[in-house]
Amino acid sequence: MKFKSQHLEDQLQDTPELLQAWVREFCDMSEEWGIEPTITRIADAVEGESGVHLDYRAVDFRDEFKGDRFYSDEEVAYLCNHFNQKYSRRDGKPTLLHHSFQGAPLHFHLQVAKNRSMYRDQDAIDRALES
Repeated sequence: MKFKSQHLEDQLQDTPELLQAWVREFCDMSEEWGIEPTITRIADAVEGESGVHLDYRAVDFRDEFKGDRFYSDEEVAYLCNHFNQKYSRRDGKPTLLHHSFQGAPLHFHLQVAKNRSMYRDQDAIDRALES
C-alpha cells in the first residue's frame, strides 16, 4: 500500500482497529489483481464532508489519476459487493462506496460505523479483527 502524503501513514494508526483490518483486506484483494492501492485521504478536512473522515472512521483509496483508472468496472463491483455484503449495516449505509465527491477523481470510500452493533454479522466483524 502507498500513501498520497506521508502524514496519512500516521493518521492510519489512529483509525479504529476494525477499519485498519478492512484496509488490509482491501489491499490484499487489490494486490491479488496486481494493483498497489494508494490511500489518498483519512482525516483531512474537505468542504461539504459528512464528518466521518474527521472522526477517523473512513479511508479513501485512489481509483482515478489524471483520467486513468486503476480498477476495472468488474473489480469495482466485486470489491463493493464483497465489503457491503460481508459487513452489511443495519442502517443501510454502505461499508465501501465507489464515487466521485464534488467532481474529484473516482475513489473508494471505506467507512466504519461508530458502533460495532450496527453490523448485521457480528461473526464477520470478529473474524476481521482476528486477521
